[in-house]
Order: sequence, then structure tokens, then C-alpha cells
Amino acid sequence: MGYKGRLIAACIVIMFNVIRYMYYHQYLDNPFEASFFVLTLIFLTVAWIGGWQYDLAKFYAEKDPLTNAYNRRTIDKVFKKQVSISKCTGKKIGVVLIDLDDFKGVNDTYGHQIGDALLRYVADLIKMNAKSDDLIVRWGGDEFVHVIPNVEEGFQTEYVNNLKKQLTNLNMETITSIDASIGIAIYPDDGDSFEMLIQQADASMYEMKNK
Repeated sequence: MGYKGRLIAACIVIMFNVIRYMYYHQYLDNPFEASFFVLTLIFLTVAWIGGWQYDLAKFYAEKDPLTNAYNRRTIDKVFKKQVSISKCTGKKIGVVLIDLDDFKGVNDTYGHQIGDALLRYVADLIKMNAKSDDLIVRWGGDEFVHVIPNVEEGFQTEYVNNLKKQLTNLNMETITSIDASIGIAIYPDDGDSFEMLIQQADASMYEMKNK
């Protein structure tokens, strides 16, 4: 969770109190009293709490609370920004759709608590393989989308092999291995909108699943 709301609120209070000090104690020449700091502290506390509420609301509006990955409502806005950058730089964008195979069997065998732990583990695993400007999204129940700017030609094979290898060596007490079907689409080769790219990645993923 970020600090943007709290920092902005605190800055507004500080600016207000600087103006208050200049007006009452410099311009009007009123005597300075210790209550000035007491009121400033109260204002800062109220502002910090209000800013925290804003940061919390923004966090839950953008993030999936279980995995701390982004949710589907965020991806359109971020992807449009990445497309604008891609048009300027000429770099391509990879859209990777990851579906855990037989995840229902995990829930049925070990329970939903273990299933949730597995989802958090996989989300963290994808984040570990991501760059700072990548976007990891929980797309559905057991599906994730990894948007990768500035992909190199032929990165698909290396990505799939690396992730599958890591998924077969899970450092979990109950589950040590799980397979995944992975589909990949490239902007602008496979489409010029996120909807088209996700459809192409979905078709590619089901081709792998059927094999």
C-alpha cells in the first residue's frame, strides 16, 4: 500500500500551518503560544488518518487482497500507458496468461486454505521473475496475467520453460509441484488491444492444455 494520500494530506496541513503562523504571528504580530504546536499536531493526526483511508481504498481498488497482485480493473489503464510508450520506443509487449492445472483438485484434496496459500506462492513466484515495470494481475480464480514491456524476440520458450521448472520445485510443505498451461501473445504482432491479445493468449494456452 502506498503513502500518497497520507503524504499529500500532511503537506496540506503543513502548508496551512505555515500560512497560519505567517498571518497571526508575523503579519498581525500576535504573541506566539505553545498551543500552536498542539493544534498542528491535531491537524496532522486527522489528516494522516484521512490520507490512510484514501490509501487503503486505493489499494483495495487496484489490488487483489489474497495475492497482492493487481486486479482486472487496473490492467486497462496501465496497459494503455504501456502501449503509448511502446509506440514511441518501438518495443513489443508480451501478454502471458497462466492457468494452474487441476487447481480444483488441490482445493478438494487439501482444502481451500492450502489452495489460497498456493495462489499466494505462485503470485510471488511470478513477481520474482518480473521486472519493476511489469504488471502481474490475478485474472481469475487460478489464472494470472503477466504483462511484460520491452520483450525480446523469442522470449516465449525461455519464459515457459523457466516458469514450469520453478512450478515443479515448490518450496511448500504440502504441495511440492504443480503444472500450468501458459499462453502468450505479443503486441502489436497478435493484436492492437488488450482484449485481442488476451484472446490470443487464451487460445495459445488452451492449445498447450490440450497437448
